[in-house]
Amino acid sequence: MKNVLTHKWVPFLAGVGVLLTALSAQAAYPDKPIRLVVPFTPGGVTDVIARGVAQQMSEDLGQIIIVENKPGASGIIATDFVAKSAPDGYTVLLAAVGQAVVNNHLYKKLPYKPEQDLTAVSLVAEGQNVLVVNAQQSPFKSGQELIQYARAHPEELTYASFGNGSSSHLSAAAFTTMADIDVIHAPYRGSAPAMTDLLGGHISFMFDSMGTAITHINANTVRPLAVSGPERSSLLPEVPTFAELGLDQGYNVTAWFGFHVSSGTPAQIVERLSQSMKAVSQNAEFVETFRRQGVEIKSSTPAEYAAFLQQENEKLGSLIKQANITLD
Repeated sequence: MKNVLTHKWVPFLAGVGVLLTALSAQAAYPDKPIRLVVPFTPGGVTDVIARGVAQQMSEDLGQIIIVENKPGASGIIATDFVAKSAPDGYTVLLAAVGQAVVNNHLYKKLPYKPEQDLTAVSLVAEGQNVLVVNAQQSPFKSGQELIQYARAHPEELTYASFGNGSSSHLSAAAFTTMADIDVIHAPYRGSAPAMTDLLGGHISFMFDSMGTAITHINANTVRPLAVSGPERSSLLPEVPTFAELGLDQGYNVTAWFGFHVSSGTPAQIVERLSQSMKAVSQNAEFVETFRRQGVEIKSSTPAEYAAFLQQENEKLGSLIKQANITLD
């Protein structure tokens, strides 16, 4: 009888051992460096946010956070890498709106299933895009003037974006859809070449990120006509929103960023990362540094971020369909 009982208890005791080991690992988290994966090359806005936040979170978590850039395929390479990583909280994705939402609607087949393979951790940052024209050459002094001209001259004006499905493209698509104007889209590979052609007089307007545009605005090389968010920007308090141009508020588009980990990551670890981001967002000096660059540092609970993602999926999915945005 003694041998039988021992035999029966072996699997149970082994399971308890595994559970205790897992709980111990969670309690000690993090006990080694964390890898923060960025879907873009170094130097861009996502990378700058990642490195700034990583430094602050490292101090809070007591571990080094290593920023690793994995650009390519509209962020799919980086997102797939994190989705397939071990669910232990040591590989984190800083996703922009494109990776978190837009790719789901533009690509018929992804190597991962966003809702099943990734877990939402926290919102990290948000910034508005701003509608700008060439300050020296453009005749448009307001958003209303641009809209009126475009309605009277369909397919004459051109606008630049950072690429198909980018936040600048979505902001422009929202603007042109709500204004009911027919203009020509010229996608570029990033903000810099698009701005170069705007300054050269080769395109009519563009939506640029606030952080990039503010330098040109202050230099009086571009003129701001509207901001893409639901409220005016503190950096450009005189520039109106879409709503103030008389456009529907249903399609406000901002450039936002959030943390994701692979599905199956223990809730305690997800919560610890979220709490760390909250601590960063309460650092007034750090927050002000980014605010001056047009980026608002934010945080949220995992549940709040998941709800936000659902809302953005519904809104941007509808916009992409209505504006007929494709990869072509």
